[in-house]
Amino acid sequence: MEGGHPSAFARVSVRTVNVGRWVLALWLMAGYALPHTIWQKVSFNVLVWRLLPDSEPLRALMVAGSLFTVAWLSFARPASHDRWAQLLWLLLGALASGYLFDPLGRGYNGVEYLRCAFVLVTLAVGIVSARVLSARELMVCVVGLASLQSAYAVWYFFSGHGLFYTHGVARAGGTFGTPVHVYALVLIALPMSLSLVRDAGDARWRILLWACVMLMMGALWLTYSRSAWLAISVVLALTVRALWNRPRLAVAVVGGMILLFAVMYGWRLGGSTGMGDTTAEARVDIWKAGWQIFRQNWLWGVGTDNVRIRYTSTWRGYAVSTWYGAPENQLLFWLCEHGIWGGVLAGMLVVALWQRLLRLSPSLRWGLGGALLSVGILGMFQSVFGRMEEGVETMLVTAVWASLARKEVNADAA
Repeated sequence: MEGGHPSAFARVSVRTVNVGRWVLALWLMAGYALPHTIWQKVSFNVLVWRLLPDSEPLRALMVAGSLFTVAWLSFARPASHDRWAQLLWLLLGALASGYLFDPLGRGYNGVEYLRCAFVLVTLAVGIVSARVLSARELMVCVVGLASLQSAYAVWYFFSGHGLFYTHGVARAGGTFGTPVHVYALVLIALPMSLSLVRDAGDARWRILLWACVMLMMGALWLTYSRSAWLAISVVLALTVRALWNRPRLAVAVVGGMILLFAVMYGWRLGGSTGMGDTTAEARVDIWKAGWQIFRQNWLWGVGTDNVRIRYTSTWRGYAVSTWYGAPENQLLFWLCEHGIWGGVLAGMLVVALWQRLLRLSPSLRWGLGGALLSVGILGMFQSVFGRMEEGVETMLVTAVWASLARKEVNADAA
């Protein structure tokens, strides 16, 4: 350093580190957000799907556990007082997924280890992504990946590829081939987009972000997911009200979203000719069965991943446990698995998240917190984390949670 200014070598080193951080985060996350693309072929997801299943199950679990441990200790090391509490809440979130362990004796040789290994690696990816990027940088990364997936979803929809049919209704599935992961990714990214727009100083950056918002809204519409549309309607209105302090604009957003919801609902009913609102009727039946399981096992629940084997309800000849991820409500799923004590822990998790969010700036509070709220509302209508294939949601929510913890780590270190 000469004259108080960093040397050219130091500036190049800093720039190289910054580029490396972004490359690492994108490499880790791209395989989850953009499967079946050229990005996935060079991403970390290749290791998850190919190396782990091809390994001996117990060895895969040990390797995955080691990766998770290293990632978490590296991330939480500077924390002064609550890193173990953060780890506890993180693992409780994993248990809420319903697929951390598969009970023995189910006829799946070694799958209980592999499923656990998959979840641990997924959590590690989210932690490392939040470790190498700041909270704002993480939001930029998620918005970029969600915009690319939305572009794929829109393009594939109009070209007739990647479609998912619900009783004759063609729904955009993007590169996932199913709308579930498309709208889950969009729900997480949209509040982040508004937060970034709020703080953007460059007009060109704001225009680009608004274009991403419009693209993601278009992809969300083409998934024809009513629960996802309802979730984002609430979150967008609250975010606009909080970040811009314009109540009338928030009311206008709600009105416009309700109008579009009515149009979507009419189109979807029209595609189910002669059958009516089949999925809504099935969900009611599924919720009733889930509530019955909880009432019979209200104290301790039936145990992680045991809910599906206790389902006896059928609807129009379909076994609801195989048609839907039981019981299509994340809170009810958690209560069925872990009983009333699980409900207490879930409440504690919500309180802990709320306390963390209150310590952040409004932009980060509604960018990160809005993403969690979107997924939370969606979870009232379906089991967002109920299947092993939903690693994208698990990874992104873990990254958001780790970003919240990182803000506290930085505050402690200061």
